[in-house]
Amino acid sequence: MAATIAVGWTILLCATFDPKWETNDDVAMSMVAHGYGIADHGSARLFFSNVLWGIIVRSLPSVDGILGYSIATLLSLALAGAATVYFLLRLGVRPMVATLVLTIVFTRPILIPQFTETAGLLGIAAALGLQAFCRRRSVYDLVAACCLAFFAYLIRDLELALVFAVALPLFPWRKLANSQLAHLATAVLLICMAGATIADVRAYSSPEWQAFRQQNLARAPLTDFGVATFILERPDLMQRHGLSRNDVRLISDWFFVDPQLSNPELLLSLVREIPARTIVERNLASSLAVLIAVPQSPLLLTLTYVGIVLLMILLRLRLFAVWALFLAAIFAFASVGRPPPPRVCFPLLGLLIIAAVSMQPQLPRWRDLALTAALLAGAVLNAWHLIGEAAANDRAIALARFQKLSSPESTFVWGDALPYEVVFPVFTRVDDVRSTRIYALGVLTLAPFSVPTKDEAAHRGFLVRLRTEAGIPLIAAPEQQSLLNRYCNEHLGTPLRTQIKTKGELWSVVNASCAGAAK
Repeated sequence: MAATIAVGWTILLCATFDPKWETNDDVAMSMVAHGYGIADHGSARLFFSNVLWGIIVRSLPSVDGILGYSIATLLSLALAGAATVYFLLRLGVRPMVATLVLTIVFTRPILIPQFTETAGLLGIAAALGLQAFCRRRSVYDLVAACCLAFFAYLIRDLELALVFAVALPLFPWRKLANSQLAHLATAVLLICMAGATIADVRAYSSPEWQAFRQQNLARAPLTDFGVATFILERPDLMQRHGLSRNDVRLISDWFFVDPQLSNPELLLSLVREIPARTIVERNLASSLAVLIAVPQSPLLLTLTYVGIVLLMILLRLRLFAVWALFLAAIFAFASVGRPPPPRVCFPLLGLLIIAAVSMQPQLPRWRDLALTAALLAGAVLNAWHLIGEAAANDRAIALARFQKLSSPESTFVWGDALPYEVVFPVFTRVDDVRSTRIYALGVLTLAPFSVPTKDEAAHRGFLVRLRTEAGIPLIAAPEQQSLLNRYCNEHLGTPLRTQIKTKGELWSVVNASCAGAAK
């Protein structure tokens, strides 16, 4: 029954709408796995996920031309949905209620998938499996829970850890502590996770990956944690290191093509000179606002409302404890300068709803009816919102297919100026990507498998071609073009010249040149 409900719902949604990735992270990993777009060749080193997951993704055959990464994602979501419904049924939850949970929690991740959410939902299913094991004492429930947790670990280990940390009050610790089977399963799971970690570390142990990881570690405070703001407030610091305000803004906006600006030693020196106390105090001052704002994000609002209503209906101490840990997690993220994005919080809010529903068999009749009514209202509200969003995504994907990105030679794309998610949606096929080669300015610019690395080695990199009369085909936002113009003036002694090559509704390609600059 659980498999029929979950797989049927997944097929129905995918047949009705055209799924779109939530962020360009999944697009990037699909490109890396299958060797197109930003990747010069295919690789299992997906960087954001474990290398073993990359091997699994690359081993899957395409179905109707659909790429293996997309198939792996949809299969994982169907598995997580089926396992969630199955374990809820095992815990005594009525089929109608379990189905309502599926429609509320899983509809968005199926229509707009994101790998962090996928890992979180697999982690929730694993937590439910542990509860079912303690209730039913079935070894199959325990094995299934461990397998789900391991898959979640391969996809996004940090999200699995976060889900389990928030779910701590839900686990029947006494029963687990007294179960030898649970001890054995935990040991096997930890050994498998350790093996996967070792394989991942070894995959990135070559010298070229060490150089990339050093640079990636050095840039993270500026691009991810807002330290660039503190540096821009210190003119003395920038002057001492020979940087302009524009240089710092370039680095924080993923401009790593100038090795002098992206030098790891330079970036770490900048960060070290910002007092940690200053950063913490500033972040703590804004943490309360973040704590209030994050659950009210439009992407999370329905889940937040449903979760709060269920909390008020049940009034269970364990549920209050889970909510407290959820809010503490948001506060912790905000205090280090990185408010959690919706993709991190979505599985946690899903956990709060599912945790409440798992208590249904213990409820008196009036609370049971109130819980069902709240879920039904939430399902209707969720469907109303997502149908409109999915229809808008369908129109954007159709427009992107009409405009079509064709780049057999490298097209230079800065950050998210190109809407990757609609240009390369979930149902991108092999034939759609044969002639796409993208020199991307982003996280993976300097990765060994990237197009930029290959082009730089062939002396056809960003700065080399920018200085020629022919210039580069560039997709960049107006603000990024302004930053590049100042860079050309400050470092190359000539202004940036741009001319529109193709103009479309979703993106435009300009020819950019700083010809005449000193070689």
